[in-house]
Amino acid sequence: MKKKIIIVEDNSLLLDGLRLIIESDEQLEVTAEAKDGLAAIETAANHPADLILIDLSMPKMNGMSAIKEIRQQNADIKIMALTIHQSEEYILECFASGADGYCVKDSGQKELLNAIHFVLSGKKYISPIISEKVMEGFLEGRKHLKKNTSFETLTQREKQVLKVVGEGFTSKEIAEMLYISPKTVEKHRANLMNKLDIHNISELTAYAIKKGLVVNTPD
Repeated sequence: MKKKIIIVEDNSLLLDGLRLIIESDEQLEVTAEAKDGLAAIETAANHPADLILIDLSMPKMNGMSAIKEIRQQNADIKIMALTIHQSEEYILECFASGADGYCVKDSGQKELLNAIHFVLSGKKYISPIISEKVMEGFLEGRKHLKKNTSFETLTQREKQVLKVVGEGFTSKEIAEMLYISPKTVEKHRANLMNKLDIHNISELTAYAIKKGLVVNTPD
């Protein structure tokens, strides 16, 4: 049995092209169409479908709001956004609204059909052209979060060492100031880098300055 698809797109030329692409796949059929967000909600309510392919920039109601409404009406239907927007904010908000897939309009015919089948199989989909960007942003955010929360795990001695390292003192000078051996200073510095995911002294110095630990520099 063919999977039923609803297309929501306000550009008539693009709508016709999408219909032709989808129906070129013998496993899929377009059963309904809509040209704005409000019509999309009504169409989804009155035409049973397996997947809705929806643009995000439309008249009367944008695609993001329409996705929320459709998702509230039907928890089982698959929804995939087809859009020109590639920013992380759009992507994250779209999935938060209830979308199952995010495909950019620059995608080719083969990629679009693969994306539709991928979402129909119950998996989440993001176009390869933007998935790397999202992952980079996610990892960078995790890295900053780790550094911020890891500061609270530093011992008082480690914070003292971080402060004087940031002020530019050498291991020998730090050892004399804190009445510990240079070897112990090196150990504290290594622990700091490990806990904060920092890989050199310049980054450690910048971090100390960012945390407001650096008050003065040596003469």
